[in-house]
Amino acid sequence: MAGLPDLRRTGLSGSTPENTPARGKEMRANLLNKLRPPPLVHAWDFWHDRQDRTGSTLTSPPPAPPTSSSNNNTAETTTSAKPTHNYEDRLVHLASISDVRTFWNVFNNFDVSALPLRDSVHLFHQYVKPLWEDPRNVHGGCWTFRVPKANAPAFWERIALLAVGEKLQAAVESDRKQFRDDICGVSLSVRFTSVLVQVWNRDAGHEEGIKKLLEAVFEGMEPELMPRENGYYYKPHYEHAAFKGQDSKSGGGEVAASKQA
Repeated sequence: MAGLPDLRRTGLSGSTPENTPARGKEMRANLLNKLRPPPLVHAWDFWHDRQDRTGSTLTSPPPAPPTSSSNNNTAETTTSAKPTHNYEDRLVHLASISDVRTFWNVFNNFDVSALPLRDSVHLFHQYVKPLWEDPRNVHGGCWTFRVPKANAPAFWERIALLAVGEKLQAAVESDRKQFRDDICGVSLSVRFTSVLVQVWNRDAGHEEGIKKLLEAVFEGMEPELMPRENGYYYKPHYEHAAFKGQDSKSGGGEVAASKQA
């Protein structure tokens, strides 16, 4: 019976020890990668608009766009402000959200069903304020859905997931290069007999994107949460009587593209 062939080991390196520094760094990197929560495509800011808040009770706004990102600070710190008593005075930045874990931490610890009458919450792209006159919103508009209060928490959760999951963004994307439409954010506002949930986009003149945006909401909504036929509408921001934007009544961003990149 023939013997086993001779295996030549000439030139081969010896086995790598399990406890080498290189091996340890690799294992640590793999472990940290597995433990790190999945990042979101966009970073988001979570805002609260409270009716009884004035300029003297403002909390510090989110920082200006930084050179290095740091999106996990959810602390709320106070600062002094002039009591101008306008809408922006009532806004407080609660959290910055850049990964799935932070999103659920914020979402699960803020009970929208407990919001008082006229209070609102907003989940917006980072550095975009939930104001009609914000540079990213001034040429835009929003879909508004009137939702029964009993359905509001579930409807809001679906809308927020469609936003951070980029389903809404995909609906408004196009091949235009001069003025690109975007999802700016989503909002929930408490009214007397119902709750208003809104989806804001950047360009109120993007008719195809606005239509697809509604389709994306309907496709992502459970049948029992669907709004009634007369329970939703789209409206550009400039059509509101309180709108204070300048040079924005063109009906869309394509006309204003030379003024806003």
